[in-house]
Amino acid sequence: MIPEDNSHPSAPLPWEDTTEPTEDNPRPLMDNGAPYPSKERYEVLEKELALDNDDAFREVARLPPREGHSRVRVTQSRKFWTGLERMAQYWDTSLDNYFERPATPDPTPPSEMERAEDGTIQMDAQESKGTYSLTDGEMELDEAQTAAPLNNGIVGEQRPSVPVYTGRRIGNGAEMPDEMRDETIRAFVEMAAWPFGCQVTVPTLQPRLTTKNLLFPVRQTFQSSRSPRDRQIARSGMLEGPVLISQCRPETSFRAADKAPGTGIGDVSDLFREVGGMLLAAQERAREGAVEKRPGEGKWWTMQPRFGGAPNDGILDDLVNHGHGMSLPDSMMEESTPSAQEAGSASKRQRFEHPFVTSLSRRPSAMRRLTTGEKWKILQPGPSLWDKRMSYLQIGKVQESPFDDIYMISSINHHVSILHLRVHRRYLDILTNGESTFPTTEGEPWHVLKLQRTRWYDLFDTNDRIEALKGVWQLFHHQLRQARREGDVPVPIELPLERPL
Repeated sequence: MIPEDNSHPSAPLPWEDTTEPTEDNPRPLMDNGAPYPSKERYEVLEKELALDNDDAFREVARLPPREGHSRVRVTQSRKFWTGLERMAQYWDTSLDNYFERPATPDPTPPSEMERAEDGTIQMDAQESKGTYSLTDGEMELDEAQTAAPLNNGIVGEQRPSVPVYTGRRIGNGAEMPDEMRDETIRAFVEMAAWPFGCQVTVPTLQPRLTTKNLLFPVRQTFQSSRSPRDRQIARSGMLEGPVLISQCRPETSFRAADKAPGTGIGDVSDLFREVGGMLLAAQERAREGAVEKRPGEGKWWTMQPRFGGAPNDGILDDLVNHGHGMSLPDSMMEESTPSAQEAGSASKRQRFEHPFVTSLSRRPSAMRRLTTGEKWKILQPGPSLWDKRMSYLQIGKVQESPFDDIYMISSINHHVSILHLRVHRRYLDILTNGESTFPTTEGEPWHVLKLQRTRWYDLFDTNDRIEALKGVWQLFHHQLRQARREGDVPVPIELPLERPL
């Protein structure tokens, strides 16, 4: 699924590397100049993911180990095991046990109890205090008392049975909160991202796919981006990428019982969700070297005043001058003034506020909120669609190739799958702007999206967990290789100002 790049060879994978790094043979470097993580870091993760589920669950839940088992050590994957233990309360069926038992009899109504008082055993005060001894002789019971146990036995045999469940789960998978899956998959990807100097973050803006003048909301649970080598830039929160994205979905039903796999409406819709999220990642990576054009920038409605250029000094002034005798209420003409009690409490708060905050409050324009009329008169483009803390780079893309490889970690239920989308630059331009000046290339058609995916890996299965970890580790290993030539610097490119409707 990962394309071969013979022109830019990368370091061997940890499970394939048999050499030891020395001074003469140091570890290979990644695209940003940092060395590849050592294979010991991968071996630690693989060893922890190979633990038994019950042993790891007991460790993160701070429970004593099972009888005959020693306590396991969980360090790098503790956050993942904590999330998986919470998911197991809805999805793990390994300890499910269903059986039937007699139903608990309903409590006797008060009226029947009152009627049965005449037939019950009445103990005197001496017997209630425990003075009766077994050596005093046999206790005499009347006929009604001796017949009571027989009647109770008959009733017990006729009681209906009820199904009972014992196991790990407290609900079914459809009832599991979405946050549990999101946190677990994020912790799983973080284990492989941190050794490569990458961070896993949640998008700060609403993920929306741009198609000319329309914005389609898509789903991006989180994305993995590379941290800059400059410490000052990294401390400011800047990231580079994205390297790959992830999408977690709460859907549990995809087709009817009589439908074949892949033919149901739910199957096709789920595929569209994945492709939409990957196309958005491709658009973000294609912004490398480009200058942002905010929505509506350069249009007349963001440059000329309202009413075709007529002066507009204020809404209330216009109503007063041209109201034709219409009287306005005093509440609209007078500004609201704080009461004496509110003014006193405000002065008390200012005494204990931070000095830097109080210095800002002394400036009237710093903290003053705009009125509705003032907001209405502001002429500016729409809000930005770019993340201010993201330095968009096509990390891992071969510079000579017009295709970009997009990778996604997809998750449903308690499974994960790795997807690979190969998209042409001309396809992205036409999707985003409606036109493109990028030339067509021979070979693979530019208008075809090539999508590949792995099988679904079960996170409750030990072998599947390790295979999924190898796949995610290999993605970072491939994407962060040295794919750029020495001296390659992205040149800013102006995006088209006029977008055809």
